[in-house]
Amino acid sequence: MIKILLLSAGTNACYHVAKTLKEFFKNDFYIIGADINNEYLISGCHFLDKFYKVPPSKSPNYYNEILNILDLENADYILPIFDSDNIMFNSDNPDLLKRSVKSLGISSDTAKIYTDKLEMYKVLIQKGFAVPKIFDLEDIKDEEKYFIKPLKGAGSIGAKLSEGKDIKNMSDVSDILIQEVCEEPEYTVECFNYNGIFRAVTRERIASKAGVCVKTRIFNHSDLEKIAYRFSQEIKCPICYNLQFMRNSDGDFVITDVNLRLAGGMSLSAAAGWDEVCALAKILLNRSENDVFETLPEKIQPQYIVRAYTDIVTKFEKPVVAFDFDGTLLDSRQRHIAVLNDILEKYEISVDTQDLIEFKRMGKNNVDYLVSKNVPEQTAKQIQAQWIENIENDEYLVLDRLYPNAIELLEQYGQENDLILVSARKNVQGLLNQVKNLNIENYFMAIKAVNPCNSAAIRKAEILKEYNSRLMIGDTTSDAKAAELAGTTFLHVDTGFHSKELLTN
Repeated sequence: MIKILLLSAGTNACYHVAKTLKEFFKNDFYIIGADINNEYLISGCHFLDKFYKVPPSKSPNYYNEILNILDLENADYILPIFDSDNIMFNSDNPDLLKRSVKSLGISSDTAKIYTDKLEMYKVLIQKGFAVPKIFDLEDIKDEEKYFIKPLKGAGSIGAKLSEGKDIKNMSDVSDILIQEVCEEPEYTVECFNYNGIFRAVTRERIASKAGVCVKTRIFNHSDLEKIAYRFSQEIKCPICYNLQFMRNSDGDFVITDVNLRLAGGMSLSAAAGWDEVCALAKILLNRSENDVFETLPEKIQPQYIVRAYTDIVTKFEKPVVAFDFDGTLLDSRQRHIAVLNDILEKYEISVDTQDLIEFKRMGKNNVDYLVSKNVPEQTAKQIQAQWIENIENDEYLVLDRLYPNAIELLEQYGQENDLILVSARKNVQGLLNQVKNLNIENYFMAIKAVNPCNSAAIRKAEILKEYNSRLMIGDTTSDAKAAELAGTTFLHVDTGFHSKELLTN
């Protein structure tokens, strides 16, 4: 079975890819999806065999996260959808090659000219392709209209008509392309280029929503498809790509956009009988050329296609159980003692702190404890202030360990419930790092942090109400109070920082 990782799994393109593979090649492909949204917010989630939530592609962790997924799943292929992924995970990427993962994206040479739309326009002009006239800011006129779009945009997002004076008043125009206004209709030529055989179909964009065509005329436009073929001879392209065309002010066709990826509206063409996903799947399955091009006719009967939206139930919500972290799942007793010992050492105060945790389990704090050890109250308060400052430092967080029964608890309650983690922490990133490093991140549908102040119980209660939690599992009076305020059942864990006797008194 071929394992393929779909990046940006929540896009229209990935929905169509996953749906087609499951409908026609159910026993041939194992589909892995990655997206910044939760799985239940992905329309095609039911077609995925495995899903990973990942950070945005601009995140410094994103690249390694994707590599980790490829390693975990032992994937054979990766399919980039957005341009940034296409460049990052190009077909010559050394990290992919050493993993024997094949990218269905562009080559590294093409990636160099695919950095933004202006760079691509320069290459097109150099190779003799007609493009819209491009303007520098100083050349535009106040009362004239221009078409602007992000240099690194996706689809039609961010593209719009603007008057010259409005463009001049924009705070930053360094990342936009200013071009002449072209005449509708707009045409998308979907291209399939494999083993020297080229096939194409043309979509006339009649209506679009969110940058994706939803009403179209499908036909063969011989002039545009000849240009698209010449493009494939001049520039190294992936198997699937698409070009967009409009007429300029002189009435000539110009290339308005180059998308070296699957088109968001490709399902419209598939409905008309031009199915590039099936053809691509057959290539990956090493089928014959005749079989590959069976769903890509050279000539197609002109027809109109309208995209009809559907409503998909992606998830039935389970009851929600909330877990506290420190003292409930996480054994942080050693950290509490270590922080206090280091501060006492600086004050040159000698105290045997082995009984600290048992003392605090009766509802006392560090000040009470130190005073009981004959430390002056004022000094004890100063030490406490420093303790609060240091307790969440990364150097001390590494001392924490999960309680022996923590995984058992998560497994037990996670079978029939959705779990959330609600922790009183200032160092939110430290919390997230711990959860990840302890390999319990995937147990939780949400991880929430509240400030560990006097109103922590109120803040926790608000989260319990937000998620309609049926149960709160914790170890302190603050956790019990949060459950009470939220009208939620409370389950006390007696291994933490407050004893059962304290909670029942």
